[in-house]
Amino acid sequence: MPDLWKRFLLLLTILASALFLIRIAFAFVEPSYSFVDDDTYVSAAIHLLLGHQCAPVVDNVCNYEHPPLSKLLTALGFEIFGRTQVIGAEVGLGVNQLGGRFFNILMATLLVPLTYLIVKKMSGNLKMAFLAGLFVLVDPLAFTLSLTAGLDIAMVFFGMLALIPYVYGLRLGKLNSFLITGFVFGLSLLSKETAVFIIGAFVSYVLILGEGPWKSRLLGSAEVLFGAAVVFIVGLQLFDSIFTTFPSFISHLEAMVQYHLNASPIQINFLTQHSNCTLYLGLCPDNKSLVPHFLYSGLPLGIVQNTCTACWAGTNPLDWFTYFPPVSFPTALVLAPNYPLVWMSFVWVPLGAVRVARRKFDSDLKPVALAGSILVWNLASDIWLYLDVNRVVFEWYLLPVVPAFAIGGAYLLTRPSTPRWVLYLGAAAVVIVGILLSPVVYHILYPQPQYCNDC
Repeated sequence: MPDLWKRFLLLLTILASALFLIRIAFAFVEPSYSFVDDDTYVSAAIHLLLGHQCAPVVDNVCNYEHPPLSKLLTALGFEIFGRTQVIGAEVGLGVNQLGGRFFNILMATLLVPLTYLIVKKMSGNLKMAFLAGLFVLVDPLAFTLSLTAGLDIAMVFFGMLALIPYVYGLRLGKLNSFLITGFVFGLSLLSKETAVFIIGAFVSYVLILGEGPWKSRLLGSAEVLFGAAVVFIVGLQLFDSIFTTFPSFISHLEAMVQYHLNASPIQINFLTQHSNCTLYLGLCPDNKSLVPHFLYSGLPLGIVQNTCTACWAGTNPLDWFTYFPPVSFPTALVLAPNYPLVWMSFVWVPLGAVRVARRKFDSDLKPVALAGSILVWNLASDIWLYLDVNRVVFEWYLLPVVPAFAIGGAYLLTRPSTPRWVLYLGAAAVVIVGILLSPVVYHILYPQPQYCNDC
């Protein structure tokens, strides 16, 4: 059927729209912005709205240590929906529950059709594209982060959006697809600086496995880097000229880099304070079980007062491939990816690597190779942060890999050699686990204590 791809796209769009409304409803029942850095980003957004300027240094209420785009979108959300609550117990007093979350909710929703369109064009496999979009739709980590005021959703959204010009070969006048892709990657960088690793993954894919002679791939990669740099520099300079007293984007960029390279003691001191130890449950894995948490009841991890320091200092990104704690916050957010997709990566990553090494490069493998590059760059960057920079590596740093997990899992299940019953069982497992670990369902099945002292 020539229009089958449109029907799949329509179905995913309907499902994503329904989840969009559920997220909106869920935002209104969140009493506050209580995710780890929510207060910081909400405060920075409100300062932007009020026209307040801070001293040109990092680590203040204006949050100059991160690029501005995500916080500008948060400020725009407050400008549209109001700064104070319109529904709830603190009408007119509390912070508006939707304003600071709206654009994250919207961008997380749009990730679903974006993933579908990217995989469809790269592979030509509609079944694989549909499953990839569906798996992003039900991912609990993306669900939770979309209900925060964090920076990561915008970074990943623009990072995925940047792939559209490349895979569809879009042009805009004299601007070719590589330059346009670079420009959109610049928006990802303006959202959060760690988008540099997404860009690195894409450039690696183009250089090693892209189409055309090596000179054209090298030139295209340079155009991507140039476009991203131009948008980032111009955007940061415009922000500094309008909203800050930094003399130039260079001084602002230097301050950001120095902050992140020296932030480890600040993080550890903050996170190991008693009040924060007991506030955020489950952030320190002391059980490397491969058994999904929905198979047994009760609080999976018990945090006691004297163990939090060791846990925080030992947060290891390598644990992500053996154990993911579904972190329970004082609100009903759950910080966990989709377990079956994590486990499937143990199969599709080596399978894809072998096929690429043997040059068995069918169209289905193109998006898988790109997904593998994103996964490798993400994990390598987190290990570097953990071992060399001595930074705490949080579970939500995995968010850029969520679309990659979805693409790889969809590839594995839709291979011609995969039995149909495995396809159906695997897809059902991903969807069911995603639903069970979503904030909507998990806390209904297993009510969590609000604080560790209630354990």
